[in-house]
Amino acid sequence: MFGANAGVRDEVGFLLVHQRYADHLFPGTSVLHTRLRYALLIPWLYQSLRAKRPVPKDFAQAFVDLEHGLTGRLQFKDGAGEPDGVIGGDVYPRAISQPPAYVYWTALAKWGLIGTRPDGRPWSRPDMARLLAAGSKKSLLDDDEKPLETVAWPITGMIEAPVEWNGTGKLTLELSECERAFLARKLRAVRSPTDPRESSLLSKLVGRPLTDVQHCWNDEILALAGNEAARLKRAGQAAAVSAIGRAIYAALVETLKEERDKRPQERLHREDLAEIVGQWGARAAALDFAQFLEDVGHLPAPVEAALRETLAWIRSKAKDPLPLLGVYEKAEYSRKGNRARLANNQFGVDRRMEWQADKHGCAEPLHYRWGNVKRLLRDLEGVA
Repeated sequence: MFGANAGVRDEVGFLLVHQRYADHLFPGTSVLHTRLRYALLIPWLYQSLRAKRPVPKDFAQAFVDLEHGLTGRLQFKDGAGEPDGVIGGDVYPRAISQPPAYVYWTALAKWGLIGTRPDGRPWSRPDMARLLAAGSKKSLLDDDEKPLETVAWPITGMIEAPVEWNGTGKLTLELSECERAFLARKLRAVRSPTDPRESSLLSKLVGRPLTDVQHCWNDEILALAGNEAARLKRAGQAAAVSAIGRAIYAALVETLKEERDKRPQERLHREDLAEIVGQWGARAAALDFAQFLEDVGHLPAPVEAALRETLAWIRSKAKDPLPLLGVYEKAEYSRKGNRARLANNQFGVDRRMEWQADKHGCAEPLHYRWGNVKRLLRDLEGVA
């Protein structure tokens, strides 16, 4: 298919659906996650900084330095080629804007590797720097004006770092057997965000072979989902609606560029729309929209309208997407303003002039971070 590497676009707002379902099904995960051992490496960095002597003057900067050093140690190469999944490895020794602690911070809290503040809120990275500083400067207070040295250190019960941790040599992202067992226990304890009595889908997948499972709503995952099965099935149906919606958007831009702007176009996306509907239409048409809204919660009105009208269009078995132009134009404009391509003004003309059909990419269903989840859980495959 054309434009396979064009990347993710979200002109109409379908990624809101992606985020809501993904956060529920796979708590703590992110599309930036690479390998599971970072969930240990980051707490070990904080433990090392806490024990560091002499005491750093600037704990925040000291942690940045430790993190940078960690990237270098993980980046050491051997005969196997490039290390797999090293965050920042492609730009090292330059600094990166989204370092490992930033990428994995939500996961550390959701997976129980960093505790919560006394008020129940999660610790932030600036909180941690202040908490570290409070050990040597007794005057520092938290947001509630309480002395931070009276607050329990939030990283407890961690597995010990390996002996090579305290050196300067090569480190790896491969987990030892004791590390696999520890992280398996942590992830199996992750609960459903809406019902703490229920295990999350993420927890139910620990240890299982997932490499060949293409979508998280496939039958083999549904069979494991238990009480989450109905929600997961709707997530798959919503993913199908979004795939068709993305194809509709591209077909509309292609049509407007040809008919309104008088710029002859190949029929790449208009033909692709028919293929996408053929592939995903039956699954999409089965979505119960009322229950879907209960799953994902409040959506901006233009986005909800675009989804609702797309579903009606699919069920009607229509061929021409132009009747959806108005609702898609409103949804896009609500998100992008004068950068919207469907707008019936000069800004829209200008944005469509920049648009290239073969670079836009083929529409695909929402993935709910499934590729990242599989990669993380690959490191626990077969664990008891």
